[in-house]
Amino acid sequence: MKKIILLLALSLLAVNFINTDVQASLVSSGKYRQEQNRVNKAEAKQIKELFKIHETFANKHDLSGLKTLYADNYVNSDGMKKDIYFKTVEETWEECKDLTYTSKILSIDINGKNATVSMEEGATGTIYDKADTIAVAGEIHAKSTSIYHLVKINGKWLISGETMLSDESALLYGDARFMNIELLAPNQVSSGETYTISVTADADDNTVIVGSLEHDPVVYPTQTPNAPLRTMPKTNILERYIKANTDNINEYAVASLAISKSKSDNIYGTKIYMAGIACIMKRVNVVPKNNFAKLEDEK
Repeated sequence: MKKIILLLALSLLAVNFINTDVQASLVSSGKYRQEQNRVNKAEAKQIKELFKIHETFANKHDLSGLKTLYADNYVNSDGMKKDIYFKTVEETWEECKDLTYTSKILSIDINGKNATVSMEEGATGTIYDKADTIAVAGEIHAKSTSIYHLVKINGKWLISGETMLSDESALLYGDARFMNIELLAPNQVSSGETYTISVTADADDNTVIVGSLEHDPVVYPTQTPNAPLRTMPKTNILERYIKANTDNINEYAVASLAISKSKSDNIYGTKIYMAGIACIMKRVNVVPKNNFAKLEDEK
């Protein structure tokens, strides 16, 4: 009996110690979480300021200022390092001098000195060209979703990488600016996989569209797609099967359209003229083949 009473006493004593430790742990954990929340709020504020400055530099086409927001070891999901990435930015600004950007932060995830920022971005601008001796203007429209990867170096958040989830852009001339044109392609395919690209346009009976569908790997310098031209049928849909590259490179589905219209009058009869041009691009992320992931034969 004494042994039982002694064991009960020891058990109660142990429970008291455990309760004391648990309470202390809860208090400690609570204070830690409060401190982490305070720190994360401060870090999130700095990150929001970073992207506010980022948008300002981009809209001013301030290449030097924009570079200061990127880490020297920056690389994006296309394998483009900092020098190549900014070369493409510079070339874009040379072609489209009024390109304007918008951005929206969807979420911020902070993990010590690293962070990821989910973003929606858009861009609009104008490109001026010449058809014979006549100046023509083309409109650029682009939208994308991506994840920026950040690292904190010497107390300053810098962009160290970017994973592009989706990206669509269109360059429209003439009547193409007022048409509903839609390019359909998968967001992701496997290396070497065959997939379908299709483009639709709301053309009327007086419109003839000749176009091509191609895929363009993300490389630098860029390559010009050279697919055969086809006349869009009365369904106003062009479709093509594409085989994804096997070089483990992301690519773009590309639709190029030339829009002609006919006009009749009592003097000249029926006249056919070029009414517009459209180039539509949509990103297709290519998943590399993994030769080390396989099911073993149970037999």
